[in-house]
Amino acid sequence: MKTVPTEPARDSQTCGYQLSTNGWDSRETYCGEPKAVGLCYCRPYYDWVAADTEDGTARMPPGNAIGTGNG
Repeated sequence: MKTVPTEPARDSQTCGYQLSTNGWDSRETYCGEPKAVGLCYCRPYYDWVAADTEDGTARMPPGNAIGTGNG
């Protein structure tokens, strides 16, 4: 899985799920995979977040892009 060291822009087509927060090496890591079509994260992270919600869907704040399939 591709990762990036900085949070992607909220309107980008990069997943951006935060994988670590200022760990022992004081770095943050985010998922760098493309968002899944119609979803706010890549498929693995969408499924993981949705599994932990009451209605089985993941949500993000307004202004966050939804995957279009256009990278």
